Amino acid sequence: MDLQGISREQREMGAAVCMLLFIISLFLKWQSFGPISGSGADLGSWPLVLIVALVAGGIVAADGLRMDIPLPRMNPTSVATYLMSLLVFYVIVFIFAIDGLSYGVWLALIFSVIGLVLTFSVYRQDTR
Repeated sequence: MDLQGISREQREMGAAVCMLLFIISLFLKWQSFGPISGSGADLGSWPLVLIVALVAGGIVAADGLRMDIPLPRMNPTSVATYLMSLLVFYVIVFIFAIDGLSYGVWLALIFSVIGLVLTFSVYRQDTR
């Protein structure tokens, strides 16, 4: 996949949209056993995941809009890339730990991976 044809700002805004869609997927059905189902918001750690997704999405959106981000001695895209990798790890751990997976967890995985790929491509461009 060649992401060089997409501008830096478009990749960052795409990653921010992916984080918004990830947050929405937290409230969809993540697991179901017959008539019993649960969303990502039924997990005990969902507020932490929500905060991480908001911070990561906010950083890439602010950077994409060329706002000054007060992170001394740190590249904002490296922070956002790290936070998005934590989200991918969170979803993968959930997938391996729980039976009866539903569509919400798969959407969360897709959005977190796409957001990570877009942000990582911006990070790689910054380090060159």
